Amino acid sequence: MSKYRSVFCAFFWTSAVAGLTLGLSPGSVRAEEEEVPKAEVQILERIKAAIPGVIEDKPADDKKPKAKDEPTVDVPRTAAVTYGPRYLKLHLFDGSVITGDLSIAEINVDTPFGKLVVPVERIRSFSPGLDSFPELSAKIVDTIKKLGSDDYKTREQAHKDLAAMGVKVQKELEKFVSDENAEIKRHVGEILKEFEEAAEEQGDDEESPVEQAWIRQDTVVTSDFTVVGKVSPAEFKINSKYGELNVKLADVRRAEREAGAKESFRKSVTVQGENLAQRSFKSTGIRVQAGDRITIKAEGSIVMSPWGSNASSGPDGAPNYGWYIPNQIAGGALVARIGEKGTIYKVGKQHSVVAKTSGVLQLAIGMQGDYAGDGYQFPGEYRVKLKIDPK
Repeated sequence: MSKYRSVFCAFFWTSAVAGLTLGLSPGSVRAEEEEVPKAEVQILERIKAAIPGVIEDKPADDKKPKAKDEPTVDVPRTAAVTYGPRYLKLHLFDGSVITGDLSIAEINVDTPFGKLVVPVERIRSFSPGLDSFPELSAKIVDTIKKLGSDDYKTREQAHKDLAAMGVKVQKELEKFVSDENAEIKRHVGEILKEFEEAAEEQGDDEESPVEQAWIRQDTVVTSDFTVVGKVSPAEFKINSKYGELNVKLADVRRAEREAGAKESFRKSVTVQGENLAQRSFKSTGIRVQAGDRITIKAEGSIVMSPWGSNASSGPDGAPNYGWYIPNQIAGGALVARIGEKGTIYKVGKQHSVVAKTSGVLQLAIGMQGDYAGDGYQFPGEYRVKLKIDPK
């Protein structure tokens, strides 16, 4: 308070000695950000009026420009492509993919209950089992047995080879979980654990196809049922854009019918820490329609500065930093709505929903109301990937 008293003395001295310079240069006294008695505040105002420049107001903080919204576009809605009843996509073991019309109208499936004749036009997918790949089947069993080799390098290489084959060999490995050989038992357990951890990391990632473990017999999925057995013929032709090709069943990893669905629309946007739901939503620039499926994935972090520079939140939010909506949406959580008056819902790290209304998709960060004012800053950002599947 000493600064204020010096100013008061200067004011009274100036009042007594008219025109006498006090030696106070402009800006030498600055108003402090502390509680000041009302009477002294009034005197300060009189000093500011009498001696311009002696007391300077604290300059206003420069406000960051509002984050720009994305240009609005409509989700492309090209007509779905239609295919013939025998049109299938074949994924081969060499990594190539062939699409076209099969030369056969039906396949036979030998089951323990008899033979079934399945029209190709009713097939949704089929996956040959290990019995259709005798060489591969023998290789897998041989590699598993190498896990029990007396040579360390041989065991480690076998471990790497089986792990690289992925979850497809899971059922074959499970046959050896109680093997008498301690090394085989140990390695098999470790590989299965690796598969389990990889599956947890993948989660519900729609962009990554979920691998299924091989079984011995072939699997055929139709529009009405799924059947397991031995598929024939073992060889057929497919009319592709490259001409007629001969294909062996043993070369096919998986076959599936092209759905003919409309193409997905994808876009990436960034939601800054300033895009609080109470302040302003960030427009993604995507105008969706009711019935569209919206898939959102987010990563990144923001600093929850009211709780300290070491406090942070990810897209899922953090309940220990308050609630945007009590016991429903935690502070710091990524939220979304469709249109200016749409219902706000939590997105978090990942969310998929079918739009119930039409409008522009908007994103924001939910924050506890006490800390949503302009005086609080939340440095950081969430990086968001959007995928829209048109209805």
